[in-house]
Amino acid sequence: MNLPVLALNLALAIAIAPLLDGLRRKITARLQNRVGPPLTQSWHDIIKLLRKETVLPEGAGLMLRVLPALMLMLSLAMFAMIATVTVQSPMDEGGIIFIELAVLSAFMFAIAGGMSGNPYGVVGGSREAILATLVEPSIIVSLTALLLFKGSLTLDDASRSLAFGGTLVVAAVAYLLSLLVESGRVPFDVAEAESELTGGYLIEFSGPPLAMLKLGQFIRATAMYSVPKLFLTALIPVGVTGDAFSIAVTALYMVSILLCTLLVSMAESLNARYRLLEASKFYAVVLIFSLLALVIAFYAPGWR
Repeated sequence: MNLPVLALNLALAIAIAPLLDGLRRKITARLQNRVGPPLTQSWHDIIKLLRKETVLPEGAGLMLRVLPALMLMLSLAMFAMIATVTVQSPMDEGGIIFIELAVLSAFMFAIAGGMSGNPYGVVGGSREAILATLVEPSIIVSLTALLLFKGSLTLDDASRSLAFGGTLVVAAVAYLLSLLVESGRVPFDVAEAESELTGGYLIEFSGPPLAMLKLGQFIRATAMYSVPKLFLTALIPVGVTGDAFSIAVTALYMVSILLCTLLVSMAESLNARYRLLEASKFYAVVLIFSLLALVIAFYAPGWR
């Protein structure tokens, strides 16, 4: 484990994740001809929640009390696996663990809603579980195809690889489309039912636990936005090495998270809401794309 890189990644996650959510809110407001909140609004929300009282439902068990901290730790753990502004990731062989953490953290929100006992929480948690069941297979398959294409489970090697091919293009399309539901925004969530459905799984949380859950959401989204850097390294010209390569990787990381934030904001502003049936049809097509990338990686080396 590389402790300096780990410390850098965790500090970066905590610092910029709420700012990226603020940027998403600002871009969405501008696209809808509104002024929107300041870029630091998500940070203000978290700080305000940290100052408030914690109120839990009667009969709240130990799991409900520790779940917000567990969710935050899972989100931060994703940053222990992936290279961000550096070529090197904190841990070796972190590709499969990153995928596992991404899937596990997605279902943790559904568990949070189900354990609260509130009917809105159960419905909101069930909705999160359905959406996760639809999208997580595409995330798993597209990232597996990426790792196979890069030829290593070590994300360090994936960051250094400059290879370009059909697998990379198809897997990138599948992954970016999967991010639309991972963001928890329209067109796959219900803006007008924020407290009942979209945010129902959080309805029984307040104060610092709610702040930890929201911060965990922001950090998890930022971790997912960090992955496209592994696709974009193919844009670095062959022969670039040393400090120039490190600068290029850092620039591509910033491009990656900003591009994903813009993509989610545009999808939220320019599309009508999908029903769950429509979402299932959409992600059936996305899963086909990701499976196509996997097939190319395995059986069509000429197209790789």
